[in-house]
Amino acid sequence: MAKPLIYVILGSVREGRRAERVGKWFMSQTAQRTDLEFELIDPKDWPLPFYAEAATPSQHKYTLDTTIAWAKKIEKADGFVLVSPEYNHATSAVMKNMLDTVYAEWNRKPVAFVSYGGISAGGRAMNELSIIVHELAMAPVQSTVMIPFAGKTISEDGVIADDRYNKDAQALLDDLAWWTNALKAARTQSLPTND
Repeated sequence: MAKPLIYVILGSVREGRRAERVGKWFMSQTAQRTDLEFELIDPKDWPLPFYAEAATPSQHKYTLDTTIAWAKKIEKADGFVLVSPEYNHATSAVMKNMLDTVYAEWNRKPVAFVSYGGISAGGRAMNELSIIVHELAMAPVQSTVMIPFAGKTISEDGVIADDRYNKDAQALLDDLAWWTNALKAARTQSLPTND
C-alpha cells in the first residue's frame, strides 16, 4: 500500500528568500519518517497567474493550462505543510494565490503550518492561513512550528542549532500523520446529503 503523500509548499519567490533554508531544514526532519512520503513544492516551479479563471474555483471549471496542471498536482496529495513567511502581518501573496487557484483539490485534507519571520515568527501569517484553509474545507492540525529571525536561526544549508525546533517539527509530523491517515480513510466514504 502506498504511503500517504504530503506536499511541503514554500510560500515565497522573492530574491534572497528565507523559504529555501526553512524548506531544507523541514525536509531534513521528514527524512526521519517511514510512515509518510514527502515532496517539496517550490512556487518558482509553478508560475500561476493571479486568480485569472472566469469561474470561481469552487465551480471546478478550470480552463487555463496552469490551473489544470496545478489542480492535478494538488489532487494527488493526501496532506500539506505550508511554509509561510510573514509580510505585513499576513501570509505572502504567492501563498494566498496558490491556495485560491483551486478549491475541491484541497478539501478534506489535513494541513500543518511552519511559519517564520522576525520577532513574531510568522504567527500572524499563520493565523490568517488558518482562516483561509478553513474556508477551503481543510483540517488544520494543532501542532505548529514558528521560527523567529529565520535568517539567523537557520543556516543557509538548512541547519538549526536549537533542538526545540526539531522537536516541534516531529510533534507536527506526528499530528499530521494521524490526521492524514484518518482523513484519507474518511474520504473513501460517501458524504451525507441534505435530501
